[in-house]
Amino acid sequence: VAQEAELYVDKLAAVAAETAADLEELSTGMSKVPSAANTMGVDVDQLSAQLSTIISVTRQDAAVVGTALKTIYARMGDLKVDGVDEFGTSLGDVSSQLQQMGIDVLDQMGNLRNMGEVIEEVAAKWGTWTDAQQQAAAVAIAGKRQYNNLIALFENWDMYEDALLTSANAAGTLQNQQDIYMESTAAHLATLKASVEDIWDSLIDTS
Repeated sequence: VAQEAELYVDKLAAVAAETAADLEELSTGMSKVPSAANTMGVDVDQLSAQLSTIISVTRQDAAVVGTALKTIYARMGDLKVDGVDEFGTSLGDVSSQLQQMGIDVLDQMGNLRNMGEVIEEVAAKWGTWTDAQQQAAAVAIAGKRQYNNLIALFENWDMYEDALLTSANAAGTLQNQQDIYMESTAAHLATLKASVEDIWDSLIDTS
């Protein structure tokens, strides 16, 4: 458990160091959504990359972004269970609309696919769609209240991919940052000590 927690923090620290979303923001955003993300098949690398991209682009409060993603995942889960969202949109409407665009929300067994995969598949086709198709896809996945966050994500997909790679290769990041900090501190202390010794030698007659 301790190793998993350390890796979890490593991922957030690494992404925070490489993006405009800092560690506190990512931690706050992540705290709003982890169980929903896990349930809907969005792994920690995908989630940290989604959070950092949307936060960096929109500069919304991290808690708002985390809650938005939670709503998106929960909405898809509710569609799976109840068959309709708060606007009366059914899973059949969503799946058929996306299927016309070449995106399958359901697998061959009729089960909802992992949302992380669906979002990445949409992103791969995003640039080939018209503005109207892009908005329709975002609304179908996110609902009418949160689709702007998905558009921000898709419009900055290269940022997402960079953050995803950073998160995936983040093991040891926190320790490396600590080592760099300690080395820097030690170097500054050594320089300070040398400066004090020079001053001492200049002012004090050692004989």
